[in-house]
Amino acid sequence: MKIIPLNKAKYGMILAMDVRDTAGNVIYKKNTEINEEIISNLKKLGIFNIPVNSLKVTPKISQEAHKHSVISKEIIDLNYNKIKDLFKHLEDNNKIDIDAVIDIASSIKNEIENNYSDILFVPLKKLKSFDEYLYAHSLNVMIISSLLAVENKIIGDELLDISISSLLHDIGKTMVPIEILNAPRALNEEELNAVRNHVLYGKKIAINSNIKDKNIIGGIYEHHERVDGNGYLEKKKGDEITKFGKIVSIADVYDALTSVRSYKGPWSPYKTISFILTNVGKQFDGEYAQGIINAFGIYPAGTRVQLNNGQFGTVIASNRSNKIRPIIKIDHGDVLDLSKEKKIRIVKVLDYIYIE
Repeated sequence: MKIIPLNKAKYGMILAMDVRDTAGNVIYKKNTEINEEIISNLKKLGIFNIPVNSLKVTPKISQEAHKHSVISKEIIDLNYNKIKDLFKHLEDNNKIDIDAVIDIASSIKNEIENNYSDILFVPLKKLKSFDEYLYAHSLNVMIISSLLAVENKIIGDELLDISISSLLHDIGKTMVPIEILNAPRALNEEELNAVRNHVLYGKKIAINSNIKDKNIIGGIYEHHERVDGNGYLEKKKGDEITKFGKIVSIADVYDALTSVRSYKGPWSPYKTISFILTNVGKQFDGEYAQGIINAFGIYPAGTRVQLNNGQFGTVIASNRSNKIRPIIKIDHGDVLDLSKEKKIRIVKVLDYIYIE
């Protein structure tokens, strides 16, 4: 149990003790699940600190979301462990295990091709362990890049190639000191240059591992280039950047901003998508950025919302054919497909919870 300020309370936390008013009357009982309505009521009553147990997402939300998952949880976990082994092999041998790369990339490609539909939940692996961030990030960027590729009609062998490229996009970071990668502070110029050079290191590792495809190399080397020419290392712009470089750059930013890092907290997917769209034509290519909305929706899964009927709920899947009307699990209630409930609409975005 811990006592937290009311402004730090989140949906899914559980009251660890009865909450009483100034007269000693019980307002909310122990084990009550907190939601935005309860937080608002406590604020009105002048209660600003509450006893809670840790944040959790109710199993029902996860179960309902995974009914629409583009990749099964088992495949996510299996490939996460394979990626850890892949990076260990690279560190031990200074070369990529190409067979392992193709195995992982093919697995994700096949899941996406088989399960991509109008109603979509995109599962991503989010860790709080900074030392293992690189593995989860590589997996997530591969998933997101593959989805963006499918949205742009990239299929078959080319889809496998972008899955490979995005999986390997950060392999050069194995040559950057871990204390720099995980530094909980602003980096100096020398340290920044070491981090920026990971794209060059990655390109060299790929070529030394007998990867020659220009598009695959492009995703590895160019994912920090920006369409306005303000990226690195070569300040390429527009069509000077390969399409793999453009796609992986969007996926890389989306996962980085929505992840916990040693030097920052996570942004919500809603805020992250807004950032990407705001920077179309500056940092990102608009043709590929559109795919992020199609895959995740205007209200990505995990977004906490309030409806015009006063109910609160959690978005569990996007609706690709009607992006502003997603699938919502109502708190302690039913699942609503807003594309079929014409009188109900989202009136407010409240918060975000991570759905495992």
